[in-house]
Formats: sequence, structure tokens, C-alpha cells
Amino acid sequence: MKKSIIYLAISATLTFSGCDYLDDMPYDWAQPDDIFTNEQNYLKPINQVYAYIPEGFNHVGNAFLDAATNDGISTIIDSDIHKLSRGYVTSSNPIEECWNKSYKGIQQAIFARKYLREADLVLQNKTEEDIQTFKDTYCAETECLQALFEFNLLRHYGGFPIVDRIYEVDDPELQTKARDSFKDCVNHIVQLCESAAAVLKVDPEGGNGSYGRMTKGMALAIKAKTLLYAASPLYNRTDNNDPLLGYTDGSDVTERWKLAAKACADVINLNADGTISPDGSKKYSLIALTAAKTYDKIFINANPNPEYILFYTAAKDNGLENRHYPPTISKDQGGGTVPSQQLIDAFTMKDGSDYTHSSDGASMYTNRDPRLAAIIGYDGSVYGKNTIYTRISDNTTIDGLNQVKNRSTNTGYYLAKFLDKTLNFGQANVGTVFHLFPMIRLSDILLSYAEAMHHAYGMSADPEGYGLTAIEAVQKIRTRAGFGTNDKFLNGVTDNNFMEKVKQERRIELCFEEHRYFDLRRWMDGNQLKEPIIGMKVEENASGLHYTRITVDEARNFKDYMYYHPIPLKVIKESPSIQQNPGW
Repeated sequence: MKKSIIYLAISATLTFSGCDYLDDMPYDWAQPDDIFTNEQNYLKPINQVYAYIPEGFNHVGNAFLDAATNDGISTIIDSDIHKLSRGYVTSSNPIEECWNKSYKGIQQAIFARKYLREADLVLQNKTEEDIQTFKDTYCAETECLQALFEFNLLRHYGGFPIVDRIYEVDDPELQTKARDSFKDCVNHIVQLCESAAAVLKVDPEGGNGSYGRMTKGMALAIKAKTLLYAASPLYNRTDNNDPLLGYTDGSDVTERWKLAAKACADVINLNADGTISPDGSKKYSLIALTAAKTYDKIFINANPNPEYILFYTAAKDNGLENRHYPPTISKDQGGGTVPSQQLIDAFTMKDGSDYTHSSDGASMYTNRDPRLAAIIGYDGSVYGKNTIYTRISDNTTIDGLNQVKNRSTNTGYYLAKFLDKTLNFGQANVGTVFHLFPMIRLSDILLSYAEAMHHAYGMSADPEGYGLTAIEAVQKIRTRAGFGTNDKFLNGVTDNNFMEKVKQERRIELCFEEHRYFDLRRWMDGNQLKEPIIGMKVEENASGLHYTRITVDEARNFKDYMYYHPIPLKVIKESPSIQQNPGW
């Protein structure tokens, strides 16, 4: 009997890469009884589920996923991220796909949960009640992780085959296993999250020494994000009659926005004692900025971080700096993902008013949104003790525009966000730092809440008593960013244009956190994914500095069928009951 790709994708292939508390010992040779009855081993299969959490710093072609949006581009001109942004994607070469890794994670989660529940676990100095609590907690962790993997499938493909058990290679169901409806997949993810949240504590099992393990807040956040997507325009088109791609029942989308708003409020109002209410000491909070704790520090060596909810953990290193520093201060690389002029234009002025192109020039980067200098490296920016220059002049360095292929900036900008600028590759001991990639943080939930509340109740109402209106949620983020009471950003805003403000704030606050790539799809703003990428050429001569907008990449491409990703062709060939998405 021919092996099914479903089996290949979701079978218990128990060989994993290690990360922090994750273990890399293979278990494909071991019997479940051997693993789960051994006190030294019983947690390892649960820990290994974490190995399938996607990492965002190096998503495609050694680049951030935002390099496939109008916010950035990779300096490596022939990388896979360029192919993705230009639409050079097929079902046989999907480039950005999560099918196989997600199903391996799902099957490992099911495997670990099933046998941990069944195991006659014996732990030294632990009562039967203690052991049952351990079982319940770690099983809940696997439910939360499974929900994360399923959410990733949902936002890529729409409906996917729901899997709740381990399949043997000759299982006849594998030949007929099909995708479930989008609606059923949403409900399944929500059920997993609710089951996990009912058991998991606010703090991870093992305390901060286990920072990164699934918690109650993580389960609630995955649920909130799932319901936000479920209410979004892409999945609620009135002309859609395919249940794999969204809702077809004609039900009121406002009710879905209400569910999303409630789910986001539950995360925002999660208290340190596990209760959920607008009152009390909150588990998650925006870090208050000080002279010592500037905005850029939010994303560096934050362990633990009060606004990080769900994140990818990794061992200390300096590879991110080496790849994304300007090349004069990198060890041997530099450049990486670089921001576009469109992103720079999206930052408001210091008073919250819009930036206009007529201001292009040496003062372009002054009196702007305080976050600009923390996120973007531009001509004259300081990285640690080094000033970098992207200008072209008689003294041009390799940081200058297009000076070294695949290393120097091709937009006139460098990335600063996430980088620890104190690392110095000119020293013998460079040092290392933790880089925790934020998959969901409080700013994301606040802006998701603002979006959902706006659609459900309007921008200025809080009829359910969640403690915030939509407009207040946006203002909290801007206040933390450094805008004062005279912030003009929301002046004159109405329910008719409030979403444009939410979109702009998401673009700035969450840039390079892998949201925009999917936000533009769920909002059906695909036209922005085919914008030519614009950069800034700075030239210096005897008369001073001259600023010119340049087109960096005019081959960006996006068609309507690309709102959904292609299921890998191998899956379709070996499991013909799996239906391909339209257009692929």
C-alpha cells in the first residue's frame, strides 16, 4: 500500500532540534512505555513538541517575512524571499509553507498527550495527586501547542485536515482524509485553547526557569488571534461558496467580531492570580519607557518580558546582529532585511500628524515618531559607538547604498529593531544575547482588540465593560511610544476611517514581527503586496546632501488567489482527497 503524505507529514518522527529546555534525543526507536515510565525521560517527548514552534528572525531565505511585504526587502537579490514577494510560487515550490512542520508538531503533541495520560507514572517524593496535576498540566501544554500549529495552518491555507489521533502507516482513513471546513477548524482551535486555558496556570510550570512554556495567557492569546482572523474580511466574503476558504452560512459577521473582542479582552484583563477582570494586577503590561529602558530595549534580552505573551525562544547568540548590522560593523555579513521608504513614510511626525514627501531631506528623520530611530537605521544613525552612513560620496563606506552585493543596503536603510547595538564584532569577546521572537505580545492584542471592538460596537463604546474602548486601546500604545496629550494621530477620527488608523499603528508598532504579511491578506489589501519597493538615495557633494527617491524592486506581484497559500503538490498527489486551494 502506498504511503500517504498525510502519514509522512503527521507521523511521530521523533527527532528534534534542541532549544533551551528542549531535548534533541531521538525517540523513534523507543516504546511509549519506556519513555513515559522513566522519571528521567517522561518530559522529553512533551518538551520536543516545542521544537516545532516557528522561528521568525530567519523565516525565508535568511530574511524576515516582512521582506515579502511593502515594508522591506532582502539585500540578497536572489533569495527565496524575493521569489515569494514576486509571486514565483507554485504548489511544487511553495517557498513559504508550514504544512509538514505543523503536522509533525501536531502529531508529536498528540503522541505525547496520549501516552502521558496512559502512563503509570512514578515520581519520587510525589503523591498521586501531584502526579495527576503534572499529567494534566503537561497535557494542557500540548493542547496549547497543537492549537498554535493549527492556527498557523489556518492562516496559510484556510481549512485543513483536523487530526486528533495517531495514524499508523496502513490506516485506511489516510486515503480518504480530507480538509475540514474553515468554520470547523476555527472551532477546533478554540476548543483546544479553552481546554488548555482551564488547566494551565498564569506562570509556566517550573517558574521563570521554564520561561517559554505554554501558559494560560498563551492559550487565551491563540484563541483571540484565531477569532480575530475568523472575523476578518477574507473569511467573510459574501461571494464565497467554498467552506474551506471561509464562512458560507450567511451569519452575521458582527457576532464574530464580538467573540474576537471578548477573547482579546480576556487576555488584556488576565490578572496575575489567574482571574479575568478589568480590575486587579495584570499579568501583561506595556513596559514603561525611561532613560535606561528605551523603546529598543523592549526587544533585547527581555527575559522575562511583561508584554511578551507567546514567543520563540533560542539560545544566546549574535548571529542576528552579524546578519543585520550595517556591513562595516558586522563580522562578515551585514544588510539582511532592510526597511523600505514606504515604511519610513508611515511613521507620523512627533505631534502625530502625517509625514509628507515634501519634507524629504536632511530633516526627514527629525521630529518624527519616537519609535523611528529605534526601529530604522538611516544615514547618520548610531549603532553602539559607530555612526553609519548610507550616503554616496567621495568617502563612501560599504554601508553606502548598493556598495557590496548582498550585503550593503539597497533601500538606503538598515534594520535596528531586535539588534543589541552594544555587541562589538571588533572585540575578541563579542558577547551573545537572547533573541526572543515575539509571536503575540500585548501590543498586538491591544490593536486586535481595537479592531474587533470597532467592528462590533464602534470605536468609542465599551458596552460589555471590558475596561477599554477601541480608541483608548490604540492610545495606550501611542502613549507608551512617547506621544503626549497633544497627539494629533486620532484627531477627527470617525468610525468611517478608524480602521485606517488601526492599520497604520499595527504597521509601525508590530513591524518585522510577521503580522503584516498575514494582516494584508486577512484585510484583503493585496494591492499593497504588489507595490514597487521604494528606497532613498543620499548623495553628498560640495553643495551638501541630496535626497532622491528610487525604485528598488518593481517586480513585486500579487494576484487574488495568493490570499491563500498552495498546499504542497506532494500532498495533493499522494492524498488525492486533499483539495488544493483555487488558482494553484
